[in-house]
Amino acid sequence: MARAITAGTSTLIGVLLTVGLTACKGVNPASAPLNPTAAPNAAEGPPPPPAGSFLGQMPPDQTSQLTSLGVEVVVPGLVPPSFSIAELRVNSGDPSPGYLVVYQNDLNQCFAVEFAASGFASPPSTVNRLPLQSPLFGDRGYGLNYGPFADAATKTQFPASNLFTDWMVGPSGAYRLIGATYIGELFQALQGCQDISPEEAVSLAESMTVLTADPIGDGPLPGQAP
Repeated sequence: MARAITAGTSTLIGVLLTVGLTACKGVNPASAPLNPTAAPNAAEGPPPPPAGSFLGQMPPDQTSQLTSLGVEVVVPGLVPPSFSIAELRVNSGDPSPGYLVVYQNDLNQCFAVEFAASGFASPPSTVNRLPLQSPLFGDRGYGLNYGPFADAATKTQFPASNLFTDWMVGPSGAYRLIGATYIGELFQALQGCQDISPEEAVSLAESMTVLTADPIGDGPLPGQAP
């Protein structure tokens, strides 16, 4: 089950603290079953779409929650069916809305997609980097950063391995994919989560696509217009 959290502020991880959204600390959490494949009553109509048919593994209630922000919502279009949404954090604050969608699988691997309407900046570089070829965001030199920070002083202060893409800028703001270290700083229950591989992270980032009010994942390819 995912938890939607919409208010509050807190201090997050040092050098990755770059946006208004990531300064939001959830309060008053609420849980609700999010199982689009639950068996329906035969008299109530056709069965729901099969598991994995929703774009970004996101069922309609969560889609509505994000699209209600009034921004261009972007999620990975090719999320493996082994992953499901573990946390959904929404900041509807004006003038800087934002959201964070955390995915987790049974192997305790996790990644997240983050959006900020403003306040985003480039964190320090890491020792490793892979290029991104994003159909949605174009060829702007974006990349995936992973491993320890390259700067010795920063690495001493923050020794954990990192995984995050550059902020990729769209009409509503900027988007990025982030890994386990950052997620663990945000959610205590996910502090033991592990990173996906850099190659998997690149594939997910390159599949970023716009989430519409019709979340069924059988439409255009990631990055393509309807």
